[in-house]
Parts: sequence; structure tokens; C-alpha cells
Amino acid sequence: MNSEYKKPKLLQQLMEWERSFAHEVEYLEEPSGLFLGLDYSQDGYFCTPVDSIPFARTGGDGIHFALLTDFGGVKDLEEAVVIRVSPMDTERVRIIANNINDFFALHFYNESLAWNEFQSEDQYLDHLKEEQTMDRNSEWFDYDRWKFEKGKVLNEVKNKFNILPIEQPFSYIKNLRFERSFQVSVNTLDSIGIKQFMPRASNETIELLALVRHLQYTFSGDKELIDEIAKDLRILGYHHETDSLISRLLI
Repeated sequence: MNSEYKKPKLLQQLMEWERSFAHEVEYLEEPSGLFLGLDYSQDGYFCTPVDSIPFARTGGDGIHFALLTDFGGVKDLEEAVVIRVSPMDTERVRIIANNINDFFALHFYNESLAWNEFQSEDQYLDHLKEEQTMDRNSEWFDYDRWKFEKGKVLNEVKNKFNILPIEQPFSYIKNLRFERSFQVSVNTLDSIGIKQFMPRASNETIELLALVRHLQYTFSGDKELIDEIAKDLRILGYHHETDSLISRLLI
């Protein structure tokens, strides 16, 4: 995995749009509500999968979103599933969208669902009701202005990029994860699993990649084991993933 991946079209468009539209919604830190930009570096949180490319940050608690390449099985980032990485949470890594276009549809209209994990749809709906009844205005925060500018953003992304709400968003995510469970050959602690992307991949290779996910999820500090895994990964040609693993767990 490397910087040869082409930036998804919608991401590029939104980044350009933000630069020109920011003055229209000065009360918002960023028009999109996210800090956007592909990050190809090996640096990152311990639990950010080494076979993923972060593209958006919330600016709080280390929460970010990344495109999963499935160890090179995905050749076009337009087709990569989107994962949410929450370093401070127990459920650190979760798949939330089938592609980046669906992600932005989810984010703009169902931000709470994109940013947080809910155990049931009822819990999510209760959360929405609580948000709607909460009075957020204070001497430090003009919630009415914030909400008005958020509305301007929704009009923009709807008209300019045809980004529309996903019907039944909670079921969408639930079904996406269910479908993923049938696509993986090995389950992993981080819930992502290892997808059988190489017809001739040996069981040893699949198990090695699964171990990488386990090590990241548990924040392993076993230097001897990590060095051994890194050596095997490099032999298989996973140079970027190897450097990322070492950087995120040992440095």
C-alpha cells in the first residue's frame, strides 16, 4: 500500500469546496465538520489498521475514519469500505460504510451514528430524541447560529454533490457488517476480519495478517513477536504495512 492510490473524487471535491465555502459558515470549525485529507504516513494510533488510509478526523478523542485496503486487495479507494477508529473506546475499530460516498451521506445526515457505536436502534433513536430536546445555547456557544450554518452546509452538499440521506441508516450499517462476516476467511478481535482477496493465499499468510490485527487491537508491546511478524510481512512484500506496524506499536 502506498501513495499511488488515487484520491477519491468526492473527497477531492469536498476539500476544494470547503476552501471556497468556509467564509459562508464561519461559526463552524470546518464546513464538513471534519478535518479532511488522505494520510499515507506510517504514523498513527496503535489501533489504526496498517492496511488502511485515514482520510478524515473529528478533532476529538482521536476518532478518525479510514479507507480499508484489505492488505492490497482493494485497488481503487472508491471501492474501499470505510472504518471508524476510536482509540479511546473498547470497540476501537468498526466498519460503518460500504464506500466513501456512502460515508459522507451518513456523516452529513446521521453524524451521531457515524461517530458513535450504538448497541441497538432503540438506543440510537433515544439518543436522537435527547439531542433534539437539549438546550445547547450558552454564553460561550450560539447553538442557533451553529444549527443554521449546518443547514446551509446540508443544502450545499445536497445541491452541489447530490449527497442524500441513507434510508434506514442503522439497518444499513448492521447489514453491511453482516455481509462482511460472510466475506472474511478469518475473524479478528477488531471485528474487521481477513478477507480472502488472493485465490492462492496460503493459510499461513492469512493467519499472519490476522495476527497483525490482533496485535494492533491489543496494543501489544511484545517486541520480539512484532519483529518476527514484521520480518515475515516484509518478505511477502507488505513494506508499507510493516513500517506502519513497527511505528504504531514499537516507537
